Amino acid sequence: MERLLEMLGVLAALYVGYKLTMGKWDYTSPQKRDERKNKLKTAGLSTRFYFMHPRTQFVLTFISGGLFTFYWLYKQWQQVLRGFKRLDKTPLKGGAFVRAVGGIGTFFSLAGLINRTCEYMHKPTSWPAGLWGLLWLGGLVLVCCAVSPIWRVAGYMLWCAAPAVFQRKINTLSREIVPAFPRTVEIIVALLGAACTIGIVSVVRIWLNRI
Repeated sequence: MERLLEMLGVLAALYVGYKLTMGKWDYTSPQKRDERKNKLKTAGLSTRFYFMHPRTQFVLTFISGGLFTFYWLYKQWQQVLRGFKRLDKTPLKGGAFVRAVGGIGTFFSLAGLINRTCEYMHKPTSWPAGLWGLLWLGGLVLVCCAVSPIWRVAGYMLWCAAPAVFQRKINTLSREIVPAFPRTVEIIVALLGAACTIGIVSVVRIWLNRI
């Protein structure tokens, strides 16, 4: 519990630091606006993303044990790699599959890219990518730790909710209404993820019982 409180304290400090720095960009003059735009374009933006309803994404992620997130990462990177733009025209390295497999790390860079694009398009941004990434991974840690069921449920909700937060931001970039009903392939992936999760949990329980 002490470690959890320490982690929450660090996250709170990161958020306060964000609000005092990046959260207070000065747009009062054309020069400041141009400087900020150049920084965003230098870091990289994208003209393409994968669109789906955030509530649908949350439900499918919840059903799949959180594994649907890696499919979501694959689809997002697949689109981003086609629409990525940077001031020096340097492309992103690595394919969509590799970035999805390494989702524990690429979640941070994708979230940052989404926030930059939303800011450039004058759309609401979310909390910093680092903060949401830590909450996302922190949720998984809580699920795996020997804590009370309430904390595990809270951790699982974080594990499932963080991607949906950024999907909601992505959807603000489109004027089209995103249907709530999932695509057939999304349902299949969620069910496969659920099967994998049940299998993994069963194997772990059998292994623990033999110890």
